[in-house]
Amino acid sequence: METIHLRYPMEKTTVCNRESCVLALGFFDGIHVGHRAILEKAKQIAKQKQLKFGVMTFFPHPKDILFPEKKPMKYLTPLKVKEEGFKELGVEKLFIVEFTPDFSALSPKEFVDEYICSFKCKHVVAGFDYCYGAKGKGNMETMVGHGAGKFEVTVISKVKHHYEKISSTAIRGLLAHGRVRDIPSYLGRPYQVQGTPLYYSHVGQNNIFMEIHVDREYRLPKPGLYKVKVEVNDSSYEGVCHQMFINKNGASLLVQMKKCDCKEDFKSVNISWLDFIKGEPNKLNDMNKYIQRDELVI
Repeated sequence: METIHLRYPMEKTTVCNRESCVLALGFFDGIHVGHRAILEKAKQIAKQKQLKFGVMTFFPHPKDILFPEKKPMKYLTPLKVKEEGFKELGVEKLFIVEFTPDFSALSPKEFVDEYICSFKCKHVVAGFDYCYGAKGKGNMETMVGHGAGKFEVTVISKVKHHYEKISSTAIRGLLAHGRVRDIPSYLGRPYQVQGTPLYYSHVGQNNIFMEIHVDREYRLPKPGLYKVKVEVNDSSYEGVCHQMFINKNGASLLVQMKKCDCKEDFKSVNISWLDFIKGEPNKLNDMNKYIQRDELVI
């Protein structure tokens, strides 16, 4: 997969010698079930027309630029993780547009001319609610007119679960209420974060306790105790996670892995959030008390 970073205004060399492509448009935070419908359709069209399968996404989130007074955005998939997800889905060209005040001021027609037509896009695929241009005045109904026949447009209808639109916003709401068990119906998989172990220790027979640092860009479930799956290198273990604290540098998680006989050093881990167990203990000692009584062992 080729990744191209774009910043407005673009140099002419940026768009020279580009191959014709199909472009899926969106922010794609989480790459959830609704996003996958867009991406799979774009991939299918690209194959049929023998064009490159491309995605155009944006970073940072528009809210961080348009509403700087609010707290920084927390992501379901930070940019690096999102890139890995696109690669796994077979994306051949990934365009990452830096969302800046100047870029946000482009009119809908200017956005289409400079970021779609200039990249030799022959077909656009996006969700029914996709907006573009200053103040989001452009939408999928205006896209055809702004394209002036230079590309075709396919609109993906709303994807629902139990009559609710599957969206990144809905998933964030589930995380805020600790409803991680419901997330696979929206995301297509359990919610995952990647982390770096700060230290770990063996306790008893095949028990490992690990403190894990998670990057500040990740959105985490509400504080509490959770049933999790921990992936270490090529192995996975059931465990329990306590979200200890969050600060400006990220989050610190305490994880107990049961029946883990790992001996190697841990460079990084993936944590899949499976179910909420109980509210946050008032003190770390409370968790130690629970663990000693074996209450939290899966």
